[in-house]
Amino acid sequence: MRPLEIKRILVPTDLSPQAIVSLQYARSFAERFSSTLTLLNVDPITFPLAEAGTDIQIYVATRPDHLAALQEEVRAYADCALQGFPYAIATVIGDPAPAIIREEEEVAADLVIMATHGLRGWRRLILGSVTESVIRRGNCPVLSVNRNESRLRTSDPIRRILCPINFSDVARASLEYASQLAAAFDCELDIIHVVEEGASALLTTTNENIRSWIDPAIQNRCTFRQIVLRGGAAERVLDCAEDLGADLIVIGAQHKRFRDETIIGTTTERLVRFARVPVLTVPRRAAADAPHKDAVLAGVA
Repeated sequence: MRPLEIKRILVPTDLSPQAIVSLQYARSFAERFSSTLTLLNVDPITFPLAEAGTDIQIYVATRPDHLAALQEEVRAYADCALQGFPYAIATVIGDPAPAIIREEEEVAADLVIMATHGLRGWRRLILGSVTESVIRRGNCPVLSVNRNESRLRTSDPIRRILCPINFSDVARASLEYASQLAAAFDCELDIIHVVEEGASALLTTTNENIRSWIDPAIQNRCTFRQIVLRGGAAERVLDCAEDLGADLIVIGAQHKRFRDETIIGTTTERLVRFARVPVLTVPRRAAADAPHKDAVLAGVA
């Protein structure tokens, strides 16, 4: 696999105080990889339909003075966190998830960094998840940062990476990405495999099994250790991240060509939603002639 290059980073932001942490991570990655930053603010049309026609809404929202005011608002919001680091600003009107995906394609982003609400229960069912939509429908890795992230990470944000695997091609791709990040940040890498209930065929999984599965290039690239646990995949990964003090979870997802979207398994979905530390989801494109499977396709079983 070619060396990891992150030349262009897209940072969608809603200008909320809780989302400022995503800018801090964006700066850290941009400095490490000499990336360019593009900040994106999507302004939804909020005029009541009963009071104004659709054409009037679009006209008012897209007037040059309105867009210029939005850009100044983004600049005032970002300057403090980025502290002189150069960045571009894009402001668009519309539905957030599709707008983010369009911008991702236009700037040819190598990484999207965004804060996730971490909504649960009925609130999430009603409001949905912009982050999960971008992961499912976008084409590049997405670093989702929990808005409740309490630890400020400005100088050395990533010291330990946790990468769950399940011996699939998807997991192999995410481990390759995680190992290159570990080398770039000069940090530790923990590789975890969770044997779930009922998976009797995998009960013999050992650290030796994991090491023999890992590409030799990874073994020569960074320092890592293998961990085998039993239980529910998402729960054990979350517990392990907490116990080890992980700063980042890297997990894979399968990009389905015929659906033009990424299929994220239950484990990946739960990690994005509930992890206290950032989760980087790495999509892997399915080969054109590869058989499509409806099983859970994620970095862990």
